[in-house]
Amino acid sequence: MPNSHSPRNQGPEDSLNRVENRRDPKESSDLVGRTADPESALIMSDDATVISNRRNHRVGGSTSTTEIGRFLEGRDLGPYQLEKFVGGGGMGAVFRALDTTLDRIVAVKVLSPQQSGDDEMLRRFKNEAQSAARLDHENIGRVYAVGYDDGWHFIVFEFIEGTNLRDLVQKEGPFDVPRAIEASIQIADALAHASQRSVVHRDIKPSNIIITPTGRARLVDMGLARLHQVSDDQDLTMSGVTLGTFDYISPEQARDPRSADVRSDLYSLGCTIYSMLIGRPPFANGTMVQKLLQHQQETAPTLDSIRSDVPHSLSEVVARLMAKNPNDRYQRAEELVTALLAIADSLGIEITISRPLAATPVVASVFSIHNALPWLVPLMALGTLVGGLWWFSEPQPGAGKTESGDVSGSQEEVIEDANDKKAQTFRRVVDAPDGPQEYSSISQAVEAAADGDVIELAWSGVRDEVPFTIRGKNLLLNRAVGSRPVVKFSGGASESTPHGYAGIMLHDAGLAAKGVAFDLDVTSLRMHTQRHMFVLVGESSLELEKCRLTIPSIDLRDDRSPDGRSGFVLMARPSAVSDAPRVSDVSLMPVKLQVVDSIVSGAGLFLETQRSDVDLIWDGGVFVSPYRFILADGETRGAVADNATIRLSLSNASFVCEDGFACLLDSPTRPMPERLRVLADTCRFVITAPNALVEQSGISDPVAYRSLIDWQNVGSSYEGSSIFRRIDGAAERIEFDYAASQQPFRHTTFPGDLPDLSTLLDEDVR
Repeated sequence: MPNSHSPRNQGPEDSLNRVENRRDPKESSDLVGRTADPESALIMSDDATVISNRRNHRVGGSTSTTEIGRFLEGRDLGPYQLEKFVGGGGMGAVFRALDTTLDRIVAVKVLSPQQSGDDEMLRRFKNEAQSAARLDHENIGRVYAVGYDDGWHFIVFEFIEGTNLRDLVQKEGPFDVPRAIEASIQIADALAHASQRSVVHRDIKPSNIIITPTGRARLVDMGLARLHQVSDDQDLTMSGVTLGTFDYISPEQARDPRSADVRSDLYSLGCTIYSMLIGRPPFANGTMVQKLLQHQQETAPTLDSIRSDVPHSLSEVVARLMAKNPNDRYQRAEELVTALLAIADSLGIEITISRPLAATPVVASVFSIHNALPWLVPLMALGTLVGGLWWFSEPQPGAGKTESGDVSGSQEEVIEDANDKKAQTFRRVVDAPDGPQEYSSISQAVEAAADGDVIELAWSGVRDEVPFTIRGKNLLLNRAVGSRPVVKFSGGASESTPHGYAGIMLHDAGLAAKGVAFDLDVTSLRMHTQRHMFVLVGESSLELEKCRLTIPSIDLRDDRSPDGRSGFVLMARPSAVSDAPRVSDVSLMPVKLQVVDSIVSGAGLFLETQRSDVDLIWDGGVFVSPYRFILADGETRGAVADNATIRLSLSNASFVCEDGFACLLDSPTRPMPERLRVLADTCRFVITAPNALVEQSGISDPVAYRSLIDWQNVGSSYEGSSIFRRIDGAAERIEFDYAASQQPFRHTTFPGDLPDLSTLLDEDVR
């Protein structure tokens, strides 16, 4: 029988009252909300997060994180054994804990009892978990679970070994320039990832950045994060509330935290870089009010005026980050990554940690519509109609904007980017070229284009285009105002490679397409054993926004054989014969693929990858195919970097895949199975029985496969087959259904073939 004095028989406030009576007076400076003035902010330390307004909620008295740590250390919350209290944040105590279910070390943040009684703070605490769950990046601490036990609310995070940046600088002194640049690049890349998912951190500061023993910078504590697109009535921030940390808060966030966006995070990062190099924040002296006024009105001394070894270029970057007006800062975190990489290259600084995703050229991906199976016929007809109405009703998606709203066909249109001062040329593909920047085919325009140019497709209807290759440059492919272009690949000689037929080949290049339709007519390409709309080689990337990808109707079920496949995107490994990579495949940065609000359907895999380090972001739209969404075929020994992973971030989209969603293979020639990490946020998956959502198949022991899949589910639904995962190893087959998973999957089964999906398509495209 439990002891009557155990915490299981008391609420957290009752239990902590005993601790309150034993409080050491010397601890009073560390207490949350321990201020004489009830109007003042809740401050934990000089570097603490501030949540300040005219009210000060108190529930059950004030309790320090130290007291929570002392009380809960050694106890259990659900399946988590709280082994050691390691510190406190703006909203609770943090413990090193053992996850007894998965036998792994995790971090558990426990909300203090007085804040648990504050509805707004409790909502903010849960918002932290929801915001963090949207993110999956090597420089951001990952969230595993959220829970409630015995009166305590808690969040379970990845436990990160290392020291926070504030303590590291205090202990070892300011960073040297190379170390500061590398850490800054990593955090900027993390902010780019968060911004792409509409998450604003709002509390960037040295104590929220952990430096691991290997030198990797990890951003933690999403306590103040919010979704940028949230409406005013849903926002957890009230007018008149100041959120952030006084030493690092942007002027606009101090005035109204609801106005904070990624530029506010970049301001705070600028202050953090300043502190990293100088050893103190830009405005370190004065009271809370004085610091806020300094952020609003004063300009901090430049870095190169304080440290002679700081290059002027880096000093200028930090000064721009700390500009008072958000419009004078970098507008996107990717721009900061590019600027810092340029400085590193100019100084001969080697980036030892893998180069960031944000530096990868942003590119576009392709889709196809196919009528191979009976259930696809009505769906594809509707998909073409709905997709066409949706696609053609979009406003002009051109990257640039002219005052007249049109681009003349007889003169060159140039837009100057305020960030890099580089001229951007518009080139047009038209039926009857007449001007200096007009071309009769996309391949001609691509050959003439310079890095960063925009190619506009100024025709309506279907046009056969010859295959083309983009090498070493980044291009934008948009439809012109009033045009309805469909790019069709049905023949012509593509570049001779081991990868088969490629409509568009990218060699160390980037392509971003917006508002364009692509067709791959495989009926005329039977002589090719492999047929792909896009092939990406080397450090290439593809971005598709509001595009439609189609493979016309033909029964290609024999394409199941490994030597005869059709697909939309192939991420190919470099070939020693024809691709001549400059560096080994291991050192290549991850290939990036982004798909936004697009329709992809047809008799083909969406993504076939021969790369072990891939990042795919898919937001909105639909994928429909009798085949799988992704196929990965393993790596040779020694060819996989330690952190190489196929990462999929999927949100607000539907995936109808008869054969299953993902298949990871290995073989005697490629014995190293791939690692797959998936974040499925508010998606819909439809898989036909008896196929599995995820299948691993090959020569390895089934036990070796178990740790290679990490599927994080956030509000998604799963229909059809009840098999979540199938492991087909050398010795045996193991299957896991949704019910056996520790995650709460929402699964429903329907009889027979696929259901009527017309409603699904209509809902997702509207």
